[in-house]
Amino acid sequence: MKPIFIKFLLLIFSLLFIIRFTFFPVASLGIGVAEGGLNLIPFINMFNGFDIKTFIVNIFGNIVLFVPFGIILTSIMKSKKVISIGLFLSVSIEVFQFMMSFRVSDIDDVILNTLGTYIGYKITMHIWLSNDSNT
Repeated sequence: MKPIFIKFLLLIFSLLFIIRFTFFPVASLGIGVAEGGLNLIPFINMFNGFDIKTFIVNIFGNIVLFVPFGIILTSIMKSKKVISIGLFLSVSIEVFQFMMSFRVSDIDDVILNTLGTYIGYKITMHIWLSNDSNT
């Protein structure tokens, strides 16, 4: 198999993983089991009445969910456009979630998902630049 085919296959798996956790309820994590809503005020809900499990799932879950996406897409494109694509994907997800009665659309998710994409981008670029300087 060609490496580019494998990268696109991994990208598809990453997107399916993101879709799994953003559109379908996961009761064990408390995702998608409450009434939906909309939050456009950054970080207002992040520290307001959350227990530690909810805080960890919200902060780290949103970031970690998008790091592989950022890594894989950067390995294909090697462009800062990856971050914009991550932002666009995250906004698109939140718009769709807004139309669902059991999901909350939250600006924090957009920020954290984009941060996850950025981290994936930086990891890949660091590895790529390190490999270039070693050859």
